[in-house]
Amino acid sequence: MTGSYTEASVKRKTTASTYIIKFGMVLMVAVLFCLGFLVGQQIIMIASIGLGCLAGYIIFPRLSAEYEYIFCDGQIDFDRINGGESRKHVLRIDMDNVELVAPEKSHELDKYKSSNIKIRDFSSHDANASKYCIVTSDEANRVMIVFEPSEKMIELAKAKAPRKVITE
Repeated sequence: MTGSYTEASVKRKTTASTYIIKFGMVLMVAVLFCLGFLVGQQIIMIASIGLGCLAGYIIFPRLSAEYEYIFCDGQIDFDRINGGESRKHVLRIDMDNVELVAPEKSHELDKYKSSNIKIRDFSSHDANASKYCIVTSDEANRVMIVFEPSEKMIELAKAKAPRKVITE
């Protein structure tokens, strides 16, 4: 195999808002069930059970996400794994279309941060993590992608496009 390949993954940090959403969903299901029981309406109790199933199978898994980055022959794929089970391909970028890859704190990114640029965050939201940003064009818009690559991924990207990858 003559191509270059590496992968990395990060688990998104659980935030206070995640706990609030989970607590709110459980509280809403419990209140609806008790209300249906007290009023004697079975339809309300069935609706609360349906809402509980919806929360357990659809909403809660989306609250615990993991991102996987795959670098293969100059392309970087971003996948989202919900609840450790379902994988969804989110984005593919080609290093030929990339304008810049730099650490998040780099001053090279200052001219892009001041402009009207769409930011897509595929990081763990950990303040101590080593984050990088990729600036690329998506159709007519510029996009800044925040992610946490491995050292090998940065080395392979630098080998593919040495002038576009900044390491500090």
